[in-house]
Amino acid sequence: MLRRLAASTAAAVLLVTGGNAAAAHADALPSVPPTAPSIGDIAGYPRQATLPVWPDDPDDASIPIGVIPYDEIAPKLNALQASSDRVSARVAGTSSGGYDLYVVTVTAPESRAEAQQQERWKRLIEDDPVRARTDRRLLRDYKTPLFVNANIHGNEWEGTDAALRVIEEYATSTDPAVATLLKRNRLVFNITSNPDGRVAGTRANAAGYDLNRDLTIVSQPETNLIRELAVDVKPIITLDLHGYVSPTLLHPSTPPHNVNNEYDLFIKHALPNALGIEQGLKDLGYPETQSARIPFRDDEPGVWDDFPPIYVPSFSLLQSSIPYTIEAPLNPRGNLTAAEKLRRSGINTDVHEVAIKKSLEYIQTHRDQVIFDQAEVYRRGWAGEPLRDIPDGYVPGWGPEDDYRTEFPRSYVIPAGDRQHSAVAAARLVDLLLGSGGRVWEAERSFRAGGRTYPEGSYVIDLHQPKRGIVNSLLEPGADITDRVSDLYAGPAGWSQGLTWGATVDTLWSDLPRVELDRVYDGVVRGGLPDGRADHRLDIQDAADLRAVNDLLASGARVYRQADGSVVVPAESRRLVKAAVKEHRVTFTKAPKRWSGTLVDEIVVGYVGGVEARDTLADTGFTARQVTAATLAATLTDDVDVLLVASTLNPATLTAENKAALDAYLARGGGVVGLDSAGPAFSNAAGLLSVTANSGPGLASGVVNVVNSGGPITSGAIPHSFIAQPVWYTGLGAGVTVEQSYAADPLLAGWWSAGSPQGQDQAAGQAAIVRGTTAAGNGVVLIGTDPIWRLHAKGLQSQLGRALIWAG
Repeated sequence: MLRRLAASTAAAVLLVTGGNAAAAHADALPSVPPTAPSIGDIAGYPRQATLPVWPDDPDDASIPIGVIPYDEIAPKLNALQASSDRVSARVAGTSSGGYDLYVVTVTAPESRAEAQQQERWKRLIEDDPVRARTDRRLLRDYKTPLFVNANIHGNEWEGTDAALRVIEEYATSTDPAVATLLKRNRLVFNITSNPDGRVAGTRANAAGYDLNRDLTIVSQPETNLIRELAVDVKPIITLDLHGYVSPTLLHPSTPPHNVNNEYDLFIKHALPNALGIEQGLKDLGYPETQSARIPFRDDEPGVWDDFPPIYVPSFSLLQSSIPYTIEAPLNPRGNLTAAEKLRRSGINTDVHEVAIKKSLEYIQTHRDQVIFDQAEVYRRGWAGEPLRDIPDGYVPGWGPEDDYRTEFPRSYVIPAGDRQHSAVAAARLVDLLLGSGGRVWEAERSFRAGGRTYPEGSYVIDLHQPKRGIVNSLLEPGADITDRVSDLYAGPAGWSQGLTWGATVDTLWSDLPRVELDRVYDGVVRGGLPDGRADHRLDIQDAADLRAVNDLLASGARVYRQADGSVVVPAESRRLVKAAVKEHRVTFTKAPKRWSGTLVDEIVVGYVGGVEARDTLADTGFTARQVTAATLAATLTDDVDVLLVASTLNPATLTAENKAALDAYLARGGGVVGLDSAGPAFSNAAGLLSVTANSGPGLASGVVNVVNSGGPITSGAIPHSFIAQPVWYTGLGAGVTVEQSYAADPLLAGWWSAGSPQGQDQAAGQAAIVRGTTAAGNGVVLIGTDPIWRLHAKGLQSQLGRALIWAG
């Protein structure tokens, strides 16, 4: 049954949630790293800079739609800065394709002292929320922030135009109400967060990524800026402007909801503001804007959820913002007249303008309450309080299907020393937590907690911190939601960088280590190598280890692969090993006195696949060359050592010339590594390994338990893996060795049904990674998990790299 609400009853009750003051913390201040400006260095507003002007581009895909082309944005902002002291524009970064990223702040002018006071208040709300929300001067004079993120999907243009329209209006208006608005607010605009796609008319950026799936991986420069703004601006409301869904779609979302959110503090504002935007759309008078689609109100669970924190709104919600996806209603693309394209883009721009202005109106109408509730999220974090049990009917339409909560542990420890699976991965994970707004400490000496002893230098994450939601969302295993929903808007349904990024992370449910802690602001790893003239062993457990190996091979060092997948570099190459340690921060140990291994040549990988395959190979340092069915004869040449099949390659459909090139490659013993369902399909068609591949449902995704059998691919590997439509292997022929299997209870977190031919019960105990050597000498590895998916599961990259080395 659809969850319908009557508009007349949907004004959510605005409750002031009381409670004890946040627990004191020794280093509550400052909330920002030392690299951030000190209060004394903060300048007043406006902060204006002349933006470089780009050459005219007549091929800009914006032009046929009737919206502003990219090359006209900088001149427009420069003119507005010249004419108004309310506008401050800057180049805040560079896109993947090399375009400037523009951030604009619109506010009433501030003296240096006033700007510094605003910064103190912004930090105080997070660091001492009880004091902040009872500070009468703060409540009177704090400029509440609004963040508008426009055009994250490049071919959804109109958010940029709405932002520029609002900026121009507020910059030039003589209306006293606008002057008052800008004295009480800061409006921060990411003008076009995907200029590559805006110019090219593509959803993705120039690197090929959907940026609105990247907010906890942050693999792209554009999402790095979005994350920085979401963390630093601390917006009361965040608007992510999209298209095209008819009628206009407005968050809040359906369940499943991310289990780490203080959802009571969100939904009581998110729903009434959405209803206010809906009324504003009706007031536009267009037939196409007389209703809106609010998923929380109108859709079944799972249709448009806010579960994974990979989207701008779901990430922002974990930053204590009230976020919205706004999907304008009219698609201006395709075979339309020029006049119709212009009409549609004009209505869409009006829609986004309404969303911006109505959200500002909501902030002003409920100013004290929204400040209080943003601070309340932080207060609960400091105090370590459990998530609230939200009663049915808390807002109209709230019911048991919306109840998604987690239990917060007291702390996490990321060990140093021998218990750490990968020191490089640990440092990378710490950087992710810090960049996402979390706080991390380092132990000054060894300590004992949870029945274990930890060495000095271990990282400690005290979950009594203001942004515990995002920290815990990244570190906890996650939730198995299979039995709760039959649909999801998109995967992953489980992510857990704590389990899939290759670092050892221990959960302490009731303990905070009793040891002196120092606040840290970046993850540090130094690497190491043994003393003396011993040969050097490197246990490959991270992409950094693979980069070091590939650098050594390129430098001419002799590298030997061991039976367990580690490598040994003789002492004669110590100078090169030392350089690799300095560059990649990896740790070599002393090789066994009596070792033997296979000499490894520099490996060239031909890959059939998209940007994930390309960039995973780049992350791991392999020399790579894209191969397609149409270019096999030209690209699968004698220097290619291993073929990575990450998308469909059917030998039966090749031209005679390309089929001959493939046959010649396999005849000379070329290696093959196959991923997902494409890999085993190619292997079977080419007559390589004899296996039966089974695929789970397309929706199945998350974190799985695995059992590693050891060997060159999985020796020492982490006991968890990541899936996005899992594959498992049965009917294994002679000579096929299982390196990894799904555990008896495969799914740890995510969604994967049971009780069907595609169910997780069918995969239980079955092979996830297999290898074998053909009669022609081809080393073949098939991997049914997902080591390249959106560059997400970084802890699996070492398994892929080991497979390439073994097969090549």
